[in-house]
Parts: sequence; structure tokens; C-alpha cells
Amino acid sequence: MDKILIVDDQENNRLVIEDILRKQPSSIRSVCSGKEALETVKEWVPDVMLIDHMMPELSGIETTRLLKKQARFAHLPILIVTAKNDRQTLREAFDAGAVDYILKPVEKITLLARINSAIRTKKAFDQVQKLSQNLLQQKQELQDFTHMVSHDLKSPVVGAASLFNLFLHRLEEDYPEIKSDPGMHELLERIPGSFTKMLTFIDTLLNYAMAGKIIGEMQTVSMGKILQNVIEQFEQESHLGIVKFKLPTKWPIVRCDVLKMSQVWQNLISNSIKYRGKLDQVEIKIGTRVSGSWCECWIEDNGSGIPSLEGKRIFKPFIRLDDSKQGSGIGLATVARILEAHKGIIRLDSGYHDGARFYMRWPHHVSTR
Repeated sequence: MDKILIVDDQENNRLVIEDILRKQPSSIRSVCSGKEALETVKEWVPDVMLIDHMMPELSGIETTRLLKKQARFAHLPILIVTAKNDRQTLREAFDAGAVDYILKPVEKITLLARINSAIRTKKAFDQVQKLSQNLLQQKQELQDFTHMVSHDLKSPVVGAASLFNLFLHRLEEDYPEIKSDPGMHELLERIPGSFTKMLTFIDTLLNYAMAGKIIGEMQTVSMGKILQNVIEQFEQESHLGIVKFKLPTKWPIVRCDVLKMSQVWQNLISNSIKYRGKLDQVEIKIGTRVSGSWCECWIEDNGSGIPSLEGKRIFKPFIRLDDSKQGSGIGLATVARILEAHKGIIRLDSGYHDGARFYMRWPHHVSTR
């Protein structure tokens, strides 16, 4: 049953509205002041409120404004009942948070139509809000499940790898002739690689499950310092001539989870190296600027590139554009989730045709240095 609260300092006005609504399947209460209305809603929250514009002490607009300051009434539909049909009054009513108005003298068809419309809108919003809460809960449960499964998988895999190392050690001591057999030697050499791939996949899955949660300390730091530490992890690739970096001289100062932002750069650089095509050496160029309240960064390479039609799909989990490449298909999806958690975005620059170019932005902290 819908709950309707009528607020008017004139008893006759309240009785007129109650008489019109008496055949409605509703629970109706009426009070004579804005102050009484504020006390009533503490224990009895209506589905719609009708508030008279002109009342002593607290006007209808002032009462509406006070209600809307409270989060629990942010989506409560309030209709202002007024004898004034001027723009200034209506503007003040809507600015205060009213969703509609009813002119005096109150006309039955208009009153019922606007009340029913407000109630339908509120019910629709409540359904959307409930669905949204259910989706968030399901998302959280899925993340927790993924984390649990990945974590629980990792322990037995690590245990199996340790046992296999012990097995190899005993094999060499007690049965050296088995390892000397070419077929057995090749088979035994391939097993550790399988363990390594499985552990890498589990770690990647764990990273993706936790990517949307900023669980570390938010720090104010130079983005250049973060990137310098990440590039050091690719020292071997640089030494072998697989990758060459071109970096800016100035970097923005940002507030972020340093570990998560490091993962962003690590995944993007790894992606450029993996998809360098037939190049012996891929050139990775990184740029940055501060634009208004945003820190903007981009990373581009001269590799095989990504079709512009795949621009959105590549940020979805478990998507691999080239099945011949090893990987989980989670790297770019993890990057997108981390940036989203930092109130930022990432997109593929579809206008870049000399390789691949990714553009990112997130709120910056101070200037550059």
C-alpha cells in the first residue's frame, strides 16, 4: 500500500486532498507544519509527499530543502502545492528538490495523475536500485570466489612443483640412467615449465580479481618514479635489444596505489613487447601532460598494431586477438579495472596507425617535476 504524507497548515486544504485520495489504495497521513513533517518521516517514510508552499515558520520549499539534505530522502518524490504559478516559485521548488507541483485550487484529475506518476517513478527507481545492489553483491561474490579459487589452487600447485623437484633430485641420485634416456630427459625437462605457466596464470587471475580494489596505501608520487622502477624489470629485454624506450623529461605528480599503477605500466609494456610482430626491436614511446584537473599519459609502439574495431573488446577479460601468443587475455582487462578504481579511463587510440597507442587519464595531484 502506497504511503502519502500531506503537509499543509490549513486544515481545509488537507481535508480536500484527503477527500480526493480516499478511494486510493493508500495509507494517508497529514500534518500541519514543516517541522511536524520532519519529525513524522523519522519513523514513517512516505512514498510521496505533498507540501504546501506557503506555511509559517518553515515554508514548503524550506522543508523540501531540509529533507533533501538527508541521504535517505534523496529520492523521495515531493510535490509542491502552490497558488503561485510564476517561474521564480517553480524554479525555487525544483532547485530545492521537488519533482513536480500542483496548482491551487487542487483539481482531482491533475492531483491523482501527478501523485500516481511520482509513485510509479519512485517504484521504478527502487527496483533499479535493488537490481544494482544485487549486481554489486554478485560482482563482489564473483571476485571473492575467483580470489578464493585462485588462492586455493596456488598452494597445491606450489606443493606439487616442490615434490617434483625432490623427485628429480632422488632420480638423479638413485636412477641416473632414467634421466640419461633422451626421451625421458625431454619429458622431465618440460614438466617444470608447465608448473611455471600454471602459477603465472593463477597469479594473473588473482591480480585481475583484485584489480578493482585499491587495497594499498594511496600515495603522492611522481609517475616517472613508478615507471622507472617498472622499466628496470625489463632490463634483460632492453639488454637483448628486444625493446627500446623513449621517455619524457617531466612527469606529473599523482595520488595513487603505487603497486597497482606499477601493474598498469608493466602490463602495457609487456603487451607491446608481446605483440611487436616481426620486429627484432620494438620502440615504446611514453608521453604525458596535465590538462585541467586530469593527468594524461599515453604509451605507443611501432609493433603490429590493433584493429580499431577491437578497441573496446580488448579490455574485456579472457580476450586474445592472437591465439598463437601465450597469455591469459587478462592483462588489458586488469589495466582497465585498476584505472577505473582510480577514477580514470583507458582507451585505444583508433587514429594511430603506426602500431598501437593507448591513452589513459586519471585525476592528478599537483604539478610536474
